Amino acid sequence: MMPQRSVSPPLAADLAIVGGGSVAVSFLYQFLLALADAAQATPLSICVFEPQAEPGPGGAYQEDLPSNLLNIPAGNMSARDDHRLDFVDWLREQDADWLRAYGVDAIAPGDFLPRPLFGAYMRAVYARAQALAQTLGIALVHVQSRVERVAPLPDGRVQVEPEHGAPCLARYAVLCNGNLPSQAFPALQETPGYFNSPYPVADLAHGIAPEATVCIVGTSLSAVDAVAALQQSGHRGQILCVSRNGRLPSVRSPHNQPPAALRQLSRDGALQLAARHGGTLSVDVIAQALKDEVLAMGGSLDTDDVLGLSASAIDALDDEIRRSSQAARPWQAVAAATNAAVDRIWHLMPDTERGRFHSQWRSLWMARRATFPMRNALKLQALFKARQLQVRAGFVNCRYDAASGQFLTRLRNADGASTLPSRYLINATSFSVDAQRTRDPLVATLIQEGNAQPDPFGGLVLDYDTGCLKNADGLAVPCVSVLGSLAGGTYFWTTSMDVNARLARDQARRIAAALRQASPVTDPDNPGDSPSPARWTAHRPTHPAPAASS
Repeated sequence: MMPQRSVSPPLAADLAIVGGGSVAVSFLYQFLLALADAAQATPLSICVFEPQAEPGPGGAYQEDLPSNLLNIPAGNMSARDDHRLDFVDWLREQDADWLRAYGVDAIAPGDFLPRPLFGAYMRAVYARAQALAQTLGIALVHVQSRVERVAPLPDGRVQVEPEHGAPCLARYAVLCNGNLPSQAFPALQETPGYFNSPYPVADLAHGIAPEATVCIVGTSLSAVDAVAALQQSGHRGQILCVSRNGRLPSVRSPHNQPPAALRQLSRDGALQLAARHGGTLSVDVIAQALKDEVLAMGGSLDTDDVLGLSASAIDALDDEIRRSSQAARPWQAVAAATNAAVDRIWHLMPDTERGRFHSQWRSLWMARRATFPMRNALKLQALFKARQLQVRAGFVNCRYDAASGQFLTRLRNADGASTLPSRYLINATSFSVDAQRTRDPLVATLIQEGNAQPDPFGGLVLDYDTGCLKNADGLAVPCVSVLGSLAGGTYFWTTSMDVNARLARDQARRIAAALRQASPVTDPDNPGDSPSPARWTAHRPTHPAPAASS
């Protein structure tokens, strides 16, 4: 039995949004737009639970060094699924001097821009949401607290219990609570000189002695961001990047153009492809379809181009930069275009094929599909040539040696075993998706109380059509849905803003339609339990709110 958390009467809301980062604000704004499009007065109430003072950036897009670039072109970074250039259009309206402070002189959809700019955009989107909510007569409240427990109730509502303040009774709760912290090195958490994440990269620049040796565990996009930040801050010591395979990501060609349309790996095409193979998709069928799509664009299936040069990291990077500088790489464009259908493709794969992909192909897919911009590639190339950067394969483990005050990282490969000492250690193995082992109180409690179950492929098990949790009995929980990284086991590629914005739009429209059909939860005799706009006078319109559109 859970202890009593507060003597205050609970808040009541039609919708509770847990989290206030980019995915949460994308959902919120598209939810309000769905209500506005209905041209029907719907006096609802919304509570957004976000510990930061300003919803929008979340942990991913907070203020940081300009060197911390987006790994997705600006034209695919939008809070609105129906307006893919919303971020680009917003940037073009901003002060030129402000943009130049981030090293930005011109804006193009294909640009890889500093991540803090997207955080500023998301703050602006939240401000839009506030204004639209007021116009629609909707109470929008930001509760500045984390949420520790979400519990479906027998009456169909859900109780949301924040770390600080009274609980909230809501008709629907949408969990957008961000990434779980990495659990790769729990024994090192409190060790001086250890960073459990590269972000914000400003912490690396300010907290690492410029002459010291740094070891970065991981060679993916997060590791590239860490190296670029150290290079930008003038770090002079040795930088070691280690992982099991020692592969850097692919460098995205600035010449790429999206295909006019995918033939087999569009949303409809994937259904037709599965129908020709007994209703499901295998890894082999998908691989052949990818090859066919590349050939249809006139691209090459050269192994060194598609899978990467089998060579040292420095030679492989030189080859990547050469290829991406010279021409478009159609296989990259095809892989990026699958975002529009990636959740459906994943859904059509049986668990045996998903398991095969994870065990045999996921590492290679992540290294090739998750491309990084040329600007950062050139920074790494310069560090290689200055003999300041090493990238090594064969990672085994690492530990802290208190006697020497150094981290000792063990490698084992065909050349034998070795140990690399470093004064600092940066964990760039990415965030965790292991809901079973997490210490996050919200996720852990959902599982312990039987209201959710961990997905073997990451995050929580969800109903594919609605995004709703599935409880321990395998039944959908209609009042609680999930977006973001905890939805990755169901939708696969939930680290990309365009995919998350589309999934957020679908949930926003579904929940908006359901709430339009239901009467608001109001009780004029008990204002302490009422979600009506009058309860939060700061958000109440001074005149009858007309139906609005945006």
